[in-house]
Amino acid sequence: MKQLLAILICAFTATACTWVQDDNDSCPYGFWLRLHYSYNILDVDAASKYVTDAYIYIYDADGNYVKRIYTTQDELAANNYRVRVEDLPEGDYQFLVWSGMGNRSYAVAGDTQDMDSFLLSLTTDGDASSTQLPGLYHGLLTNVHYDDAYAEHDVELMKNTNQLACIVVSVTEQNELSTDEYTMRLVSANSVMDARNQLATDKETAYNPFAEESITINDADYGELHGLKYDISTLRLMARRDSRIILEKKSTGQTLINVSIPEYIGMIGSLYTNLGRQLSVQEYLDRQDFYTIVFYLSADLDELIQLRVNNWRLRAVNHLKL
Repeated sequence: MKQLLAILICAFTATACTWVQDDNDSCPYGFWLRLHYSYNILDVDAASKYVTDAYIYIYDADGNYVKRIYTTQDELAANNYRVRVEDLPEGDYQFLVWSGMGNRSYAVAGDTQDMDSFLLSLTTDGDASSTQLPGLYHGLLTNVHYDDAYAEHDVELMKNTNQLACIVVSVTEQNELSTDEYTMRLVSANSVMDARNQLATDKETAYNPFAEESITINDADYGELHGLKYDISTLRLMARRDSRIILEKKSTGQTLINVSIPEYIGMIGSLYTNLGRQLSVQEYLDRQDFYTIVFYLSADLDELIQLRVNNWRLRAVNHLKL
């Protein structure tokens, strides 16, 4: 009899959360979306450091718009980067999440229409951007059932912004380059994304530097070199959509550099692994968000002879195609 009573007490304790609930109840309740940002090169969850807010667009199973939820960074932090979803009829839903979107750098269209109409675009001055873009993150959760039962669903965010520190040097220390003589830009048709984080435009945008300066570097092969540093901020880089870095001489319009960034970044991306598997080019582009790219010009400043992406060197004789 004592054994039966003990079993009944344990059973009641295990199920009590579904019997009674009040404001002081420690039992979990509600339907929650938990935001993560571990899809990065370090494979660590950095949501608390980088995720600033969240717009959550809710669609039914057929992609019809239902409603939108907005939550601030303070609210996210207070709820351990979870967002509670309430007042939905029981059924299957899709949840589109954007963080960092509430900024004048971005605009949305079709946000209260069906899911296929949603577009997020970069706000530009004409067809050019010269600003350091605030971090933009995308997440999508599909085929999720909503009811009154307690549930937490993980949403993995992907960063959609990248920063490039582009350095141009001459391989002889006698040459000193000036920002008054050269101009650099990144050109890509990547300024509009759809709800599934795919590119939705063929129109090219010129990403001009938001900062530029003359610098000196100490190079393992060439020693002390003088050059220029251009800081450029761009939206998502895609392996199958070309994005090109172009360096021109202002006085003549001569093009000194015109290279495909996804191609050369992809060469080193294949050297990285995650949990024992080799990364695809696209996964590396999505996980890595900062690149230092050094362009080495010949002594007469008319030929690109070497390229360094982060700490990997690509030499002209083997790799470079201009």
